[in-house]
Amino acid sequence: MDVIKRFMLFDKTILVSVISAKELVDKAIKIHSLSRTAAAALGRTLIVGAYMGTELKDDKQKLSITINGGGPLGRIVVLSDYGAKVRGYVENPAVELPLNGKGKLDVGGGVGKNGYISVIKDLGLKEPYSGRCPIVDGEIANDFAYYFTVSEQQPSAVALGVLAADNECVSAGGIFVSALPGADDNAITVMEDILTNFTRVSDLFKEMTPEDIIDRYFSHFDIFYLPDVHPTYECTCTRERLEKIVVSLGRDEAYDILRENGKLELTCQFCNKKYVFTKNDVDTLFSKA
Repeated sequence: MDVIKRFMLFDKTILVSVISAKELVDKAIKIHSLSRTAAAALGRTLIVGAYMGTELKDDKQKLSITINGGGPLGRIVVLSDYGAKVRGYVENPAVELPLNGKGKLDVGGGVGKNGYISVIKDLGLKEPYSGRCPIVDGEIANDFAYYFTVSEQQPSAVALGVLAADNECVSAGGIFVSALPGADDNAITVMEDILTNFTRVSDLFKEMTPEDIIDRYFSHFDIFYLPDVHPTYECTCTRERLEKIVVSLGRDEAYDILRENGKLELTCQFCNKKYVFTKNDVDTLFSKA
């Protein structure tokens, strides 16, 4: 089972999250038939979404992440709800690229470097929080470390990894370290030193559980544990939501589609579930509109 292990160090001035996410990334790969490059890009972003979802306080709060770097993968969109329930898609899921100069998946080349990360948080206030920052290298981890530091004023380090093969996830995980108010230079230096070990994250999570990682790299500290969270890939689409989209097309366009195709079919971008509306269905919707 996927899990987010969260704990605090240095008198609760450093927050660490160790996330295993093989199952949720595997589900995304199978839903979207992702190439290995697309699986790495979307999978890493889903892990970030799950991490950010742990900050939501109740089921009325939610957030969205959009990455648009101008690369061949196109836009990456991830939504996260309370309890680290995530879903997402990549615009061009079949795109595959040669390995980069380091022999790794070229996620940065797929995402692109000419664009922005945008985050919108609906926290139940009058206006949603909106954050935006330039993409650093398109590899997702460095991009979000920069985003957390600049847009949310929380100095952070992020390590992410996804290994996919033959339409399945072999391993997936992430490690997030954030400096909280009161963190001193010594604590930050120690964490920076530990993070140098996390250069091949997908291999690390292939060989070790989150508990193993914590035991090897953090057990010599005084640890204050926070409750575990179990992230999942869950779509919240319903026929009622898609009915609103049908009505939003307008009467003329909806009936034009019916005349051309004999039906009106919509597909959820997040789970690929198809919703079919007949002429009788559309008649009923517009009679109520």
